[in-house]
Amino acid sequence: MLDIKFLLIGFACLVAGGLSLVTLLKWREVRAVSRWLPTPGKIISSRVEAREVTSSGSGSDSSTSTEIRNFPAITFQYKVGGKSFQSSHYSVQENLGNFEVPETLARFPKGAAVTVFYDPSNPAKAVIERTMPEGAFKFMATLSVGLVVGALVLVFSVGGALEAIGPHLPKPQNLSAAVLLLVMGLFILRMGFAQKSLAEQAAKWPVTAGRIDTSGLQEFQTRNSGYRPWRTVFKSRIVYSYSVAGQRYSADRVAFGGKLTATLPSLVGGQSKRYVEGSKVDVHYDPANPAAAVLECKVLGLWVLWVSAAGFLGGAALLVGLI
Repeated sequence: MLDIKFLLIGFACLVAGGLSLVTLLKWREVRAVSRWLPTPGKIISSRVEAREVTSSGSGSDSSTSTEIRNFPAITFQYKVGGKSFQSSHYSVQENLGNFEVPETLARFPKGAAVTVFYDPSNPAKAVIERTMPEGAFKFMATLSVGLVVGALVLVFSVGGALEAIGPHLPKPQNLSAAVLLLVMGLFILRMGFAQKSLAEQAAKWPVTAGRIDTSGLQEFQTRNSGYRPWRTVFKSRIVYSYSVAGQRYSADRVAFGGKLTATLPSLVGGQSKRYVEGSKVDVHYDPANPAAAVLECKVLGLWVLWVSAAGFLGGAALLVGLI
């Protein structure tokens, strides 16, 4: 168990260190922006913008694989020294898409007068929001410390308990490997229940009329590890649009769960045949976040998670002689 203890603690410290570094860099950016000078400005465009963002498959490297996310697109204009400027970088806060889109548009409607903060050394750089949400830095710092403390508590409490029951197991010499399989099995099991819960919640979401804008296959390069050669794979690509409260959104999530990829296009072409470009569809959207939507309230490949979890848990039990 000693090796596993150091592995868990080291991993927690690594993640906490990464979070701390990101927090420090963002804090320095916010501190620099706090010195920027104010000037009157005006919102000239406020709308939803669908963008393709790069997505990588779980546990693999990938290239040119994308997904559709909705972003608030805010453009404002202002003057410094008699010269006019425009900018679309409205906030120091990061937005990864599908997050508070209608709320942001409501705060910055087209035509609204705003205070713009610009960099005196480079007036072309400006923002409207120059602060982070209240308590954001405190939360990140607490999270970093909590990860390390949580790992220590887990290792020395649960780990100690496992070592105590080790002598009572038929094969205690395999306890370390069994613990790894147990953790992996429980993690996959948790993923399965989380995905199932999302699908059940989506079945209760409001439904609005949508349209299939694009239907086909996406080709991209992937590899399972850094030393293996790149290979060409395909996945279905269904892009649809819909409107909620006068705002138009786009999305490409057909169902929950991972998207199936294959080296043969014929193996993943089923969705594009069901959703023909230009056809009408019913879109389930999250009433608390209309930018998030889905066509089918089910989880693709859920059985794979159940089988994998059962395999890891069964393997753990087999290693220590329980079965």
